[in-house]
Amino acid sequence: MRRLLGISTFLFLSVVSSWSSELTRCCNSGARHFRKTATCSLIATESAAVTCTRTASICCLRALLDQSCDHGTNMADTEEYCPANLNQVGGGIRKECCDCCLLAKDLIRRNAECIAPLGFSAQCLRSFNKCCHRKTEISFPEPLLMTNRPESLHFLGVGDRCASAKCEHLCSDRGGETVECSCRAGYDLGPDGTSCVDIDECLLLVDDCLESQRCLNTPGSFKCIRTISCGTGYVIDSENTEECIDVDECTRGLHDCGPLYVCRNTQGSYRCDPKKCAEGELMNPRTGECTHVDCPIGFKPENGRCEDVNECETVGRCRQFEECINTPGSYRCQEKGNLCTNGYRMDRDTGFCVDINECVEETHQCEDKQCINLLGSYKCRCSAGYEFNETTMRCEDIDECNKFAGHVCSLHATCENTIGSFECHCKDGFKLATDARNCDDIDECELGIAKCAQKCINIPGSYQCICKRGYQLGADGITCEDIDECSLWAGSGDDLCMGGCINTPGSYICNCPPGYEIQKDAKTCKDIDECERGECQGTDRICVNTLGSFKCHHIECPPNYIHDKHYKNNVEDGYSCLKRCHPHDAICMGNHTREILYQFRSLPSMRFIRQPIEVSRIRAQLDTPFSVEYRIDRSNKRTFAVEQDRNIGIVKLIAPLKGPSSVMVRLHINTYSRTHVLLAHNVALIRVYISKYYF
Repeated sequence: MRRLLGISTFLFLSVVSSWSSELTRCCNSGARHFRKTATCSLIATESAAVTCTRTASICCLRALLDQSCDHGTNMADTEEYCPANLNQVGGGIRKECCDCCLLAKDLIRRNAECIAPLGFSAQCLRSFNKCCHRKTEISFPEPLLMTNRPESLHFLGVGDRCASAKCEHLCSDRGGETVECSCRAGYDLGPDGTSCVDIDECLLLVDDCLESQRCLNTPGSFKCIRTISCGTGYVIDSENTEECIDVDECTRGLHDCGPLYVCRNTQGSYRCDPKKCAEGELMNPRTGECTHVDCPIGFKPENGRCEDVNECETVGRCRQFEECINTPGSYRCQEKGNLCTNGYRMDRDTGFCVDINECVEETHQCEDKQCINLLGSYKCRCSAGYEFNETTMRCEDIDECNKFAGHVCSLHATCENTIGSFECHCKDGFKLATDARNCDDIDECELGIAKCAQKCINIPGSYQCICKRGYQLGADGITCEDIDECSLWAGSGDDLCMGGCINTPGSYICNCPPGYEIQKDAKTCKDIDECERGECQGTDRICVNTLGSFKCHHIECPPNYIHDKHYKNNVEDGYSCLKRCHPHDAICMGNHTREILYQFRSLPSMRFIRQPIEVSRIRAQLDTPFSVEYRIDRSNKRTFAVEQDRNIGIVKLIAPLKGPSSVMVRLHINTYSRTHVLLAHNVALIRVYISKYYF
C-alpha cells in the first residue's frame, strides 16, 4: 500500500512539473516571436493547445508593456516632458510611467517625502520608485510590440514589490530596503511581519458590552449580543415570535463595506458588491460617489474618462483639397500630401518638417507661467501645487487629497484641498502636529478635560473612566457607584459571609451573631465555648456548650437511682445513674431499667439532609453469651434512627430540623440471654439542641 501511495505521489508531482515546464516554454516562445517579428499576432508556439497559445500571448504583451513603461521613464528622466502620445503603440502606459517619474522628481525638488499612494499601478510604482531614488541598476526587458487591438489592453504589473511582499492588508513602499506591511483597525501585525492577526477585544476586556450582553469577537472588531444567541447574523425577535430573524447589516450600518462598495444583505450575513457608475460618470476613489464627467471641448465621456472626439469622422470638416488631421481635443486641416505631424510645419525650401517654437511665436497658453519649447510641442513650468495638463495645455491645481488619498494627511484627519495646496483637519480627540499633516492624540486625562470621578485612562482619540475595586461605572460613564456586594451575592449559594454582611463604600464587612466570633479570614464565624469561661456556677452544675449559646444542667437521678461514680461522667460521654434497690422493695426489683444515661448534643439548623448525620455512639458492656438490642423510642422515629454494629448503637439524624429548639431522643438498650430472655433494660436520654443558625 505504501508503494502504491509513493507511485501516486510521484505521478502527481511529475504531472505538475510537466505542466509548469510546458507553460514556461510557451512563454519563451511568445518572447522569441516578438523579438523576431516585432508583433504579438500569429504567434508560433511549440504546442497548438489553447493554454500554450494564451500563455505565449500574455508574455508577449507583458514585455510590450514593460518596454513602453521603461521608455516613458527614460523620457521623463532625460527630457522632463511627457508628450500626449496616446494614439501610439503602448502610448497610454508610456505616458503613465512618464507622469509617475515626473511626479517623483517634483516631490524631490520640493523636499517632500517620496511616498506613492495606494492607487498607483505596478508599472507606475516601479517608475516612481526609480525616479525617487535615481536607481540605474534596473534592467529593461527586450522590446515587444502590441496585439491587434492596443486600445483594449489591460496592463500587467511587473516590479511591484508590494505585489510580492504578501502583505495581508496594507503595504507601503517607501523606497527602503524592504516594504512595510500594516494592518487595518482591529488587527495587529503578526510575528511574520506580513499577516494580520485579529485583536480579541472581548479577551482583552476593552469592549463596552452591558451585563445583560456578552461580547462576541468579530474580524477587526467585536459585537455585543444577547445572552441567548441565535448565531452570527441573526437576532431574537423579542417583540413577536421569539424566533431568530436575519439582521439586515446593510440598513443598520453594521457592515464594513468601504465607500467603493454597495452592501447587499443575505441570510445571516451580507456581501459587498463593487459600485458601478453610469455611462458618462466617474467614481471618486476616496468617497465612492459617481459624478458627471465634464469634458472640455473636443472630448467626450467614455468609460469614466474623457476620450478624444475624432472630428475628422464628420464629413466636410476640411475643404476639397485639404485633409483632416485629428488632434487631442481638436483637429486641423492641411494640404494633402503634408507629412508633418502636430507641432511641426513643412519647410518650403527644404521640404523637411521643422519644429514650431510655440514659446517664441507666443501660440502657447502658459499665460504668466514660463513656456518651455519641446520637439513637436511645449510645456508650462507650473508652480508648486500645480501640474501641467497636456490636454488643455494649462497649469491646473493638484487635488492632493484625491490624488494622494491616505498619504498626505494622518488617518486621524480629513484632507481639504485648497488652491495650490491642501489642509489637514484632525478629528475629535486629536490635535494637528507641527508638520501640519499628522495628528497627535490629546491626553484628556492629563489636561483635565475628562471629568472622571475616580480613575481616567487615555486612549487614542478619547478617554475612558474606570472605577476602583468595589465600585462600578454609572450610566453617564463618568461617576462611580458603590457595588452592594451583600445584596449581589445574597442567596446565591456562595454567600460572602458566614454570618451577617454589612455593605460599606467600595467594600463590605462580615459580622457574626451573638455566641460566635469572627475568624482571621474576616468571613468565617466560630462558635464561642462559653463553658471554658466558667459560665455555669456551682459544683453540681453541668455546662453544655451549644452552637451560639450554652446551657446549665443539674443531673438529678430518679428515685432508687444513684450517680455512677465509676462512669466517665462528662459532657462528651454523658452522665450515668445506676439502679439501687432496697432488698425488700419488690417494685424496684421488678423494674428492669438498670441504668439511665444522660447525654447532650448541639446541631445547626438544616434546610435539607443529603445523608444521615451521626448524633451519638453508645457502647454496651456485655459478656460473651449475651446479646444487645438498640431501639429508638416511637416518638423519635420520624426524625432519628439507630444503627447497630455488634454491641455499639449509633444514633443518626435522618430529617432536617430548624431551630432554635431542642429535642429529647430516647434510646432503649435491651440485654438478652442466649435463649432471648430479657435480662436488663437501659435507657439513654439524649438532649439535642438545634441552633437558630445554619452554622
